[in-house]
Amino acid sequence: MSSLSATQIDASTPADRNRYADALRMASLIVVVVGHWLMAVVTFDDGRLGGTNLLVAEPWTRWLTWGLQVMPVFFFVGGYANAAAYSRARDRGTSAADFIRARARRLMRPVVPLLAVWVPLVAVLAWAGLPEGLLRLGSQNAIVPAWFLATYLVIAALVPTTYRLHERFGARVLLAGIVGAAVVDALHRAGVPAVGWLNFVLVWGTVHQAGYLWRDERLPRRLAPALGLAAAGLAVLVALTQLAGYPISMVGVDGAVRSNNLPPSLALVALGAAQIGLLMAARPACDRLLARPLVWAGVVRAGAVTMTVFLWHMTAMLAAAALLYPTGLLQAADGRPDPTWWAQRPLWLAACAALLAALVRVMARFERAGEPRPRASTARALAGVAATAAGLTGLVLGGLYDPEGAFGIPAGSLVLLVGGLGALGVLRGPARRRPAGRVPPGDRAA
Repeated sequence: MSSLSATQIDASTPADRNRYADALRMASLIVVVVGHWLMAVVTFDDGRLGGTNLLVAEPWTRWLTWGLQVMPVFFFVGGYANAAAYSRARDRGTSAADFIRARARRLMRPVVPLLAVWVPLVAVLAWAGLPEGLLRLGSQNAIVPAWFLATYLVIAALVPTTYRLHERFGARVLLAGIVGAAVVDALHRAGVPAVGWLNFVLVWGTVHQAGYLWRDERLPRRLAPALGLAAAGLAVLVALTQLAGYPISMVGVDGAVRSNNLPPSLALVALGAAQIGLLMAARPACDRLLARPLVWAGVVRAGAVTMTVFLWHMTAMLAAAALLYPTGLLQAADGRPDPTWWAQRPLWLAACAALLAALVRVMARFERAGEPRPRASTARALAGVAATAAGLTGLVLGGLYDPEGAFGIPAGSLVLLVGGLGALGVLRGPARRRPAGRVPPGDRAA
């Protein structure tokens, strides 16, 4: 793609492609990456690196998460993309199992090199005597972006079912999801903690369902209705946080009694409604901007490495911390961040970005996954999804270091994950690849 000019990329883009969806996917990724880098408060005491979170050190920053928590946008755009992809696959006679495996392969292939680097690295560092706390902190931060993949994989595997429900019942499916999420919240707050896990499907599935409505052009297209949707979502969010006891922060805060993120709460559905309304209001102006070849070419080039950027940005941050703070190039935080700490944020962001660019240059090739060979049954595909999601969840919650495991390796979660990836065809070489420089067909963003 990089060998093509902006004009050639623009000319090769199908007329029915939703450029705005691609741009939203790319922009929300940038917000996530920069947000994670900004929230990191690195400490360096007695020759040891450590850290806390800006949301803990400066509680006022929790209000900023109302703009920086953009996972609803990811799932919203994902709903649009999955609706388009599944419609085309079904028209071609593709089975549900092959659709699930194709989506899983595209989503999960970039995880393989991340694990291939970090699992042996953790084993070597554990053997070398790196402090257990630092190993746990570093390895957990490196893998934490994969929580999104575990959830999104489950949502994508449900597309053949949820899209059929959408075709039959329309917006009523979305309303049912909202009611279900509210019930789960009530039970969770009443002292039934395990039920909260259901909201990973109900909350994010509801936002994903809104993407189906977007593809059907059933969301507000004029300014006033779009702003009305945004205002309604914001009003519900204010009511939940000010009257119903929901936390202000839209992401998890260490030590907090409740979280809107783990498990997801109804507040994220309200935030998603507000964001969707604003995005629909901004679409006409953004569409005009994206019609410019240079702008669109930038989106296409960035979109080709989206998952690589997402998975490796925390590794880049850890490398930047290891390089900049022990050497004294940056001042570590001592308690609350002071003016010097804030003044050094541009250098911190630049260092993280430079290291990430180097990682992307090496690892982006794994994002070009091709298509899996059509062969699996639906039962095998769903078993692969379940094992993959369970394995990833275990790694995200526990990190890539297990002091009780041989060589510090969390064998149980890794075995589950590798087995799931194998069942989904992720570990096989690509059967066929998209020709270089070709923009994917249709109106999708994935």
